[in-house]
Amino acid sequence: MDNIKKYGKLEKETAIEDRVKARNIVQEILNFGVSQQQILYVAYLLTLELENREALSTISKSIKQFLDSIGDDDNDESTNDTPSGILTT
Repeated sequence: MDNIKKYGKLEKETAIEDRVKARNIVQEILNFGVSQQQILYVAYLLTLELENREALSTISKSIKQFLDSIGDDDNDESTNDTPSGILTT
């Protein structure tokens, strides 16, 4: 039994290599000197790339609650009632 040759990688070895690669990606992002809000936003954007619809929905909702909303103040031009000058039909 000691002379059995294995070809390729075991599933566990591939999974470990994938996790190491993911950790390297995270480290590269952190090397940019990102803020906590940027980390959350990157995580949110990566979540939107998931193929698993249930995971996408659950994780993105969870992250959204921690993201600062852009333009939530009362002075936001997109929410006031001032006409924009754009004609619509």
